[in-house]
Amino acid sequence: MPLAHAILGFLDYQPMSGYDLKKYFDQSVAHFWSATQSHIYKALENLEAEGMVESEIIPQEGKPNRKQYKITEAGKAELRRWVSTPLPVEAKREAWLIQVFFAHNITNAEIASLFENRIERLRKSLSECQVAQKHLDENSKKVDSDRLQSLWQLTLDYGINYFENEINWLEKYYLLSRSCHH
Repeated sequence: MPLAHAILGFLDYQPMSGYDLKKYFDQSVAHFWSATQSHIYKALENLEAEGMVESEIIPQEGKPNRKQYKITEAGKAELRRWVSTPLPVEAKREAWLIQVFFAHNITNAEIASLFENRIERLRKSLSECQVAQKHLDENSKKVDSDRLQSLWQLTLDYGINYFENEINWLEKYYLLSRSCHH
């Protein structure tokens, strides 16, 4: 379960609340793994039931109590086991390509519009990678670990390359779809 293991990975850095975890997800791995607040809380519940994490209620002045989670030794062992186990290649699922595959009954202008929209969304994702780069740079100063920074950068570079590659592919075929008269 990548979500549970990502949570264990973040908790391996330091104890955090579910709210903190959501912030970390959004700032560091969202370009390849997103999580909703409710999914995070559900996964934390399961991890606690399995003894992978422990929670502690921390009273806060003038605010609701904070529930903080920390990884257990069993959680650390599970994280080490999981990150060193090769995963199968996942089947690619792209709903928008199903649209393109069956687009023979719509106009070229409508197809071009699908491509334009996709390019626009990918450019937005690419700009989110630039924000992630800023967070990565800030956080790597805090952790003072070249190894961590290199691994974080590797995953961010993957996201940037993925979005740039798809934009290039779309722009190439977007021109084709505009001139296509089939």
